[in-house]
Amino acid sequence: MNPNRKEVNKVKLAVQIDDEENLLAEFGVSSPDYDALEETWQNYLEEKVPALAASDLVSVSLKICSTAAIKDLNHRYRFLDEPTDVLSFPMWEQGGVFSPPRGWSEIPLGDIAICPEVVKLTSDEENRDVSYDFLLMLMHGFLHLLAWDHDTEERESEMFSEQENLLRLYLQKV
Repeated sequence: MNPNRKEVNKVKLAVQIDDEENLLAEFGVSSPDYDALEETWQNYLEEKVPALAASDLVSVSLKICSTAAIKDLNHRYRFLDEPTDVLSFPMWEQGGVFSPPRGWSEIPLGDIAICPEVVKLTSDEENRDVSYDFLLMLMHGFLHLLAWDHDTEERESEMFSEQENLLRLYLQKV
């Protein structure tokens, strides 16, 4: 064993995906490689939040939403009566700090709701690939679960850079 090698505890991550309405296919979004997505997020958590490895399981819920559903969520939780591309509902963010509990065997990080129709509209307007933008929004939503935010120019720059880094890590696995 190399004494200079840092031991990394393994985080066990499960992503529950709900696309019952088959909205990804409807709006031309290639379905992500969910195994690679789990591995990317798991590796990220091992590096950035190693204390989570003490739990038996860490989970993220991913809901693929219609425009009507995400508009309803946006109205209910952000008081904005309009659809949006992605919403995150972190379980352990308080005052901009990620504070998960210690000693729990299972830790749900929270929920990500994403609307492929809104992602497609934005991608089409900006002449970008909808599947790439969908993946970028997944990374964006995941970072919000870990208390990242873009409420100031500095934090926006940091978060957007981090979501690009996460996406790059994912793309190396597929």
